[in-house]
Amino acid sequence: MSGSEASEKTGCQGASECVAACEDLAAVFRALGHPARLAIVKQLATRKEACCGEIVNHLPLAQSTVSQHLQVLKDAGLLICDTRGRNCHYLLNREKLDQSETLSQGFWNALRSREEDMVGGELTAEKPQT
Repeated sequence: MSGSEASEKTGCQGASECVAACEDLAAVFRALGHPARLAIVKQLATRKEACCGEIVNHLPLAQSTVSQHLQVLKDAGLLICDTRGRNCHYLLNREKLDQSETLSQGFWNALRSREEDMVGGELTAEKPQT
């Protein structure tokens, strides 16, 4: 596959852009790589916003643990914190989630297209027999 074909299939314009996209995607995967953080994101997807106490009430975790998980999600850009007085109200950063979905889909599509390009080549993975 030529460089232009690779960039067409992955959405990257060059090697450095592809590395940056992979780094962004890896940061999101790391942030979502814990069941509690997935539960928080799933919970926030069903409502407009929630403060830490509301999130704690739906999880079997201590408030301090939930706060740490919220910070990881916030640092990854997946959450927006709207501070009102002494309370933080968290909401999903839909723009970042959409961007992450696009990057993830591009990543999986690139893997799939490379696999298809390898059909008939020496490194073709054997398909399971049915």
